[in-house]
Amino acid sequence: MDQHSVQVIIETLKEEGVDLAVTLPEEPTFSLTEAMREDPFFQAVTVAGEGNGLAFCAGAALGGRKVVFVTGIAGLLVGTWALSQMGMVYGAPILILASYRGDFGDHSGIPGSQLLMFKSVAEPLLGALRVPYRVVNQKANLKRMIQEGSFACQDYSHPIVLLLSGEVLW
Repeated sequence: MDQHSVQVIIETLKEEGVDLAVTLPEEPTFSLTEAMREDPFFQAVTVAGEGNGLAFCAGAALGGRKVVFVTGIAGLLVGTWALSQMGMVYGAPILILASYRGDFGDHSGIPGSQLLMFKSVAEPLLGALRVPYRVVNQKANLKRMIQEGSFACQDYSHPIVLLLSGEVLW
């Protein structure tokens, strides 16, 4: 992720009042999670597991905090049991930013069969879990998508996923 995308994300989250950043570090979003750790506006918490991160976010959100969870698509898939309950059972408004490995244009060096698995499974699984999502792959739309995602998760009292791809991520 380049510095322009990082800057847009950081500025927009601040404008939205999202000051708690829960992260599970991974390569494509490393520059973003590092910038959040270094910025005194954010309380940045690094977690060891996806389910733990989602549960932490839910507790904070239900306690009144505006929170963002930053992870990768593999982490999001691993955390689907926790994710499945956050909206339908608990009504936890969580904004999730996930790097979308496997989307078209991913030149990460990960074997194509694994990338295809991410592409084939991620969106249908989010749909099956009734988790609203959008693929954000153009820098021109990044700010608006974060604003809309932040509003929607609060309005719906439900997790919202923004799958970061294309020129936003690569």
